[in-house]
Amino acid sequence: MEPKKGPATQAEKNRERLKNQRDNQLFGKAQQIDAMTPEDILVELKNKKLPVFGTNKERVERLKKALGIPIQDNGSKGSNSVLNNIEQIQKKREERRRRMEEERINKEERKAENEALGKLVDVDFQKMVDQFKQQVPPQKPHVPSSELKICVCVRKRPIFSKEEKNGEIDALSCSNPVIMIHEPKFKVDGITKYLENHTFQFDNTYGENEDTKTVYESSIRPLCPFILQGGTVTCFAYGQTGSGKTYTMRGLQEMVICDLDKFGRGQLTFHISFYEIYGGRCFDLLNNRAKLTILEDGNGNIQIQGLVEHPVGNKDEVLQLIEYGNSVRTTHATTSNEDSSRSHAICQILLKSGQREFGRLRLVDLAGSERAQDCVSNNRQRRIEGAEINKSLLALKECIRALRGGPGAHVPYRGSKLTLVLRDSFEGGSDEKKVIMITCVCPGHSSSDHTINSLRYADRLKEQVVANQVNQFQPKPEPLKPHQEQQKPQPEPAKPQPSKKNLQPQVQQNLPKKKDEKPEVADKFRKSFRDMEYIQKQEEDKMSLEMLDLHEKVETILEEEEELLETHVHAIKEDAQILTEEGELISMAQGDTDYDIDSYVQRMEILVKHKLTVYQNLYQKVMSFKAHLNEEEEFSNHMTQKLKKKG
Repeated sequence: MEPKKGPATQAEKNRERLKNQRDNQLFGKAQQIDAMTPEDILVELKNKKLPVFGTNKERVERLKKALGIPIQDNGSKGSNSVLNNIEQIQKKREERRRRMEEERINKEERKAENEALGKLVDVDFQKMVDQFKQQVPPQKPHVPSSELKICVCVRKRPIFSKEEKNGEIDALSCSNPVIMIHEPKFKVDGITKYLENHTFQFDNTYGENEDTKTVYESSIRPLCPFILQGGTVTCFAYGQTGSGKTYTMRGLQEMVICDLDKFGRGQLTFHISFYEIYGGRCFDLLNNRAKLTILEDGNGNIQIQGLVEHPVGNKDEVLQLIEYGNSVRTTHATTSNEDSSRSHAICQILLKSGQREFGRLRLVDLAGSERAQDCVSNNRQRRIEGAEINKSLLALKECIRALRGGPGAHVPYRGSKLTLVLRDSFEGGSDEKKVIMITCVCPGHSSSDHTINSLRYADRLKEQVVANQVNQFQPKPEPLKPHQEQQKPQPEPAKPQPSKKNLQPQVQQNLPKKKDEKPEVADKFRKSFRDMEYIQKQEEDKMSLEMLDLHEKVETILEEEEELLETHVHAIKEDAQILTEEGELISMAQGDTDYDIDSYVQRMEILVKHKLTVYQNLYQKVMSFKAHLNEEEEFSNHMTQKLKKKG
C-alpha cells in the first residue's frame, strides 16, 4: 500500500504550473509547424541555418527538434504521443481545478454554516482537527482509584459558545486513558497550516460528554471504604484558570458527603474545617475569614492555630457549610474568568465516633496554575499572588512524587504553605494515604500551551524520585552553628554563572538577615529554602534560578509584612499608653498651680524619648520593607524584559 501523500507545497505547485505553461507553448509550436507548407519549412530551416536535405517529414522533425519539441522515432506515433501527453496534462489540470473549486465551495459552505451557528473559527484548522479526531482509538473502561496509590486523572470540559464566537476550536481529543492536543501552527512561510499533535496517557481521562458523576464513580467513590477504615485521602483539582476545577470539586464534595453518610449509617459525626491559603497566608472560611497561624510543635506535627472544626451530624448541614466556604473564597477577575479563584481552598472532613477517628478526607481546590511568565505583572499584588501559586504548585508536585519513594523519601513540605499544612497527606510513604489528582483542561486551541503545561505537570506526578537525590537532601537532626558553617567546605563554581551544584550556598547567602531574629525562625528559613533548592534540582531546567530568586524575594516580603504589621500595632498600643500618661501630666499641670515644674519636665522628657524610640523602630521597619519592595520591583521588571526578548 502506497503511503498517503501530504498536501502539495507552494514550491511544488509553482513547478507544476511552469511545467504546464512550457508544455502548452511546445504544443502550440508543434501545431504551427504541422500547418506549414514544405516551402515554409525550407525557409524556416534556412533562417535557422539548419540542413535542408531529406524528405519533408525529416525536415519537419529537424525543425521541431531544434525548437525543443520531443520527437519519437516510430513515425507518426511520436506526434500522437506528444498530443496524448498534452491531453493528459490538460485533464489533470481540469481535475485539479475542479477539485480546488469543490474545496472552495465546501469551505464557503462550512464557513457560512459556522457563521449561522455563531462560530467564527478557522475552517481549515477545524477540518484538520476533525479529520484527526476520526482516527482516535476507542475508549477503554475507567480504572478504579482503589487500585492505585497515586491516581492521576484528566478531565476535559466542553467548549463554550462564547469561545467559539471568539474563534476557538476544540483542539482536544479524549479517549480513556489517552488525551491528545492538536496544536494549530503555521510553517515558516506564514501561509501553510498544519497541526502539531501531543499525546499523553494517564490513569483515567474524561471527555466533555462525561459528567461529574462519572468522574466521581472512578475517583473518590472507590476510596470511601478506605476512608472509613482509617485511611487519609487527599483529592486535588488542578488546572489553568477557567478549566472547570471549582465546578468539578463542588460536584465531588456533594457526592462524597452523601456516600460517606450512607456508608456510616448515621453513626459517624462529620467534623468540618474549611480554610484557604492566599498570598502565603491562611484564613478560616467558616469563621469570618479569621487569620490562622501555621505552627510546628515539639513533635514535628503541623498545627493550624485558631482553626475551628465544626462537628455536624447532618449531611445537609455539611453541604451548607461547604457551600458557604466556597462563596467567601478570594477571587479576582482574570483574562480567562471574571470570577476566578486565586487561592487554594482546603476542605477537611474528619469522620469520628465519639473520640475515635475513622478517617480523613481532604478536598483541595487549587488556584489556577501559573506559568513562570504569568508571575510577572504591573501589579505587585498580582505578582506576589502568581509567584506564591507557582511556588506552591511546584512544591506540591514533589511532595506527591515523594509518596512513591517509600518511608525514607524526603518530602519537601516546607517549600510552601500549602504543602506545610498538608504534610501528613504525604509523609511516611504509608499505605494509609492516597492521593487523587484531577487535572482539568480547556479545549480551546488558544489554550494549547497552558494545556500542555498542565498535562506535563500531571505526567510528572507518576515519576519515581531518584534515590541518591533523596538521600542528599535528608534534613539534618541539628542545624550547624555559625562558626561550623564557616568552616564547612564550599563547592567551587566551575563558571561565573551559578550552577545547580553551588545553588545551596547562594541561597543561604541571600537569606534575609535580621538582628533580632530568633534561632527557631532562622532554622525555619534554612529548612524552607533547602526544600526550595530540592524542588529546583528536581525541576532541572524548567524552573530557572531567577524564578527561585523571585520566590525568595516574595517570601521575604511576606515575612516582613507580618513583622511590620505587628510593629505598627505595638506602636499604636504604646502610643495610646503614652497619650494616657501625657493626659494625666497635662491635667496635673493645669489643675495644680503649685505643681513641681522640674518633675513635669523630667516626666515629659521620659515620655517623649519613649515615643521617639517606638516610632524610630517603626520607621526603620518601614524603610527596610520599602527597600525590599523596590528590590522586588526592579527584579520583576528585569524578568519581564527577559521574557519579552524570549517571546
